[in-house]
Amino acid sequence: MQWLYEFFEQNEADLASGFFGEISIDTAILWTLAEAKDFENAIFTHAQRGSAGNPINLQHLFKPLNNFEYTIAAHQKSKARIDKGWLRLYAIRLAENCYLVTGGAIKLTRDMKRAHLQNELKKLELAKRYLHDNLILFPEDLNTYNNE
Repeated sequence: MQWLYEFFEQNEADLASGFFGEISIDTAILWTLAEAKDFENAIFTHAQRGSAGNPINLQHLFKPLNNFEYTIAAHQKSKARIDKGWLRLYAIRLAENCYLVTGGAIKLTRDMKRAHLQNELKKLELAKRYLHDNLILFPEDLNTYNNE
């Protein structure tokens, strides 16, 4: 709760900008906690369904980071969110229903220009480059990779 209070206090201008309506810090904290619980349930549900071969899996939760990408690609930078919330998870897609999560954020603005969001983009790029440079193309490669 303390971390959320400090985050919203530091980003109060974004919180009041109207992107999500005018919201107090106390309300933002409560919304974030509720959304985090819903997000956790959504991840579990999508992962569980995907493991049973159900057509609703993590690919229905994670979408390409770029809103104008409409195809699924190897090592694709991805984001997950629920409904119209502000919580995001960022990940690299390794395979169907398999994502390597690199971080997460509270996104209060339409763009990714804020420092904490730029940091998430850097982590995505570093992870993608690491996977590419080490020829980690499939989930199985994570188990066999050797640091020699």
